Amino acid sequence: MSALLELIVLLIFIFIWFRPVLKRKKEAGGYVDRKTEVIALIFGLIPATIVLLLCQFALGWVFKLTGISDHRMLVGALKAFVMFGAIEELTKYAFARLALKKYETLKKIDIMVIFGLVGMGYEITESMMLGNVFAGIARGIFVAHIMYQFIMGHFFYESIRAKNQGNDAVARRNRIFCFAIPMLIHGFNDYVIDLISVIMGETENAGVSGLASYAEMTNSRNIGIIVCVLVMILLNLFCLIWGLKLAKKDPEVEVTLK
Repeated sequence: MSALLELIVLLIFIFIWFRPVLKRKKEAGGYVDRKTEVIALIFGLIPATIVLLLCQFALGWVFKLTGISDHRMLVGALKAFVMFGAIEELTKYAFARLALKKYETLKKIDIMVIFGLVGMGYEITESMMLGNVFAGIARGIFVAHIMYQFIMGHFFYESIRAKNQGNDAVARRNRIFCFAIPMLIHGFNDYVIDLISVIMGETENAGVSGLASYAEMTNSRNIGIIVCVLVMILLNLFCLIWGLKLAKKDPEVEVTLK
């Protein structure tokens, strides 16, 4: 039931935030066809499940092998920044590039839409898998994965544009931003979500004796949770505003990929 609720919220806000971008692509006369858009969405839907499950299994095995599985905060950080930040964003980049492989010339809006559709596939899949209902709904409202991919698509476009103009230094800088910014934002967002779980779990399992001590710990927990929630909301709100703003900037400018 919670997964269905998260999915409904997500689909509503995909319609609100993504539909105007598709309209902008149509008005700009983009080169990417509907078939490529569907393929990009499928790339996000199917590999998402496979990659996430494989990463969960592989990292769990590594944690046990290295003996760090009992270090809750360290495990949470590694999952957030390595699995969800680095591996997931690199996978999304790879499938977005695969979807665009047949094109030699593209407009900026084409690139951002395809990157966004791959992110949409991941978002839909994770909405069905995520255990934290609040985090799922919050991410659905801000369409977090789509905005991470809009940001990635923008810097990928900027790197190709600089390369077309013969400015290799700017191209390298934007290619670094293309990977680094979504990875860090995504990793930090998921680490904050994990931190909320840690705070709640520590309080529930603390075994505190005495009403005064319990009340003090409960108040500290509530403050910690509120701070984490505000950080998560502000971060994703910033990404939403930034991503939509980037989609409006120079949508008709063309770049040559090959």
